[in-house]
Amino acid sequence: MTVKIITDSGADAFMPSISGIKHSNVPLTIRAGSSSWLDDGELNIPDFVTTLKNTKERSSTACPSVQDWVEAFIGADEIYVLTITSALSGTYNSAMQAARLYTENHSDIKIQVFDTRSAGPQIRLLAEYLAKMVNDGLDFDQIVETMKYKIHQTDLLFVLENLDNLANNGRINPAVARIAHMLKLNVYGTASDAGKFEMLGKTRGGKKMFVKMIKSMEKAGYHGGRVLIDHVQAPDKAEQMKEAILSKYPDAQVSLAECGGLCSYYAEDGGLMIGFERK
Repeated sequence: MTVKIITDSGADAFMPSISGIKHSNVPLTIRAGSSSWLDDGELNIPDFVTTLKNTKERSSTACPSVQDWVEAFIGADEIYVLTITSALSGTYNSAMQAARLYTENHSDIKIQVFDTRSAGPQIRLLAEYLAKMVNDGLDFDQIVETMKYKIHQTDLLFVLENLDNLANNGRINPAVARIAHMLKLNVYGTASDAGKFEMLGKTRGGKKMFVKMIKSMEKAGYHGGRVLIDHVQAPDKAEQMKEAILSKYPDAQVSLAECGGLCSYYAEDGGLMIGFERK
């Protein structure tokens, strides 16, 4: 029996396997005027970020087609799909349509599509949990029920220097973006239970910013568990965040990675995305 974990590119997961379980990435597309970028793990992020900064044309994102998902399903008997939050993209609905279509013609195939209500490193944490359960021998129904619980036992925090793309795509109030830019503020927030952007506060950066981030994590239920930190061209800031966490929780497992195209589009240059275990 072949088991496959499938994520869209909002997870920043472009590896062929996760803990030995086969994995596929289904990419979204980012567009600006006549230009488009497929978020397939091969994107040159510095060039991409610079181009978006300099463009005067309206930019947007496009979710994978139903056919993109169907092609990713081929060859597996049990399939677990983790999508970026449905509040930000039509990706979840596209995957659901594909699953219904595929199982109509392949009644012996099991597919579960999860709306993670999140993005980036939180989705990868969930994928790691899922892979562990497969390796531990849990059956399909057990994994599905446990994953519904795990989605609420992980969380996402982000720190953004620029909010233009979120504002231009209707994800936050444009006035908030203008004020933050004018005052040179970092905005930090989380993904709400509904998977929407929820602003928690503003900070001017520096050491106090990392203290605020840890306090926000603790308020959400963090007690020293696993943390994944993704950044957009900000390795020093990501490393500082890691060191701040480890100074308080020396036994915590903290990993750093770079954002892919979609998360770089929304988090923008200098942004951090922090996925963590609540308990």
